Amino acid sequence: MKIKKFDSMNVIPFIDIMLVLLTIVLTFSTFIAQGRLDLQLPKSSTTEEVDLKLKELIIDRSGVITLEDKTVELQELKTELASMPKTTNVSIKADENTPFKTFVAVINIFKELKMEKISIVTELKK
Repeated sequence: MKIKKFDSMNVIPFIDIMLVLLTIVLTFSTFIAQGRLDLQLPKSSTTEEVDLKLKELIIDRSGVITLEDKTVELQELKTELASMPKTTNVSIKADENTPFKTFVAVINIFKELKMEKISIVTELKK
């Protein structure tokens, strides 16, 4: 039996695998990017970093409220928050063009439930 000598390496299978991996990455990155909400956070001159596990409450510019990736109405928000312990840390991200009426209604729910561990997320002024 005669042994063949390799003068060069066949890279075509390697290129095929890399193209498949690239396709998978690009496909999943578009799904991940579509799940984001476009928020324009208000600016603040002071900042304080908090490194806690927070429940996220988002209010977009049209007043739609999202709690932990689930869209809720004000009454649903009240029942969801009531089921949480009063010591739950909640971060509020509200678009700078959010109707003030909606923001105040959300804050009132926190006051009624006596939940005091809330933080309002802003961007630092530059």
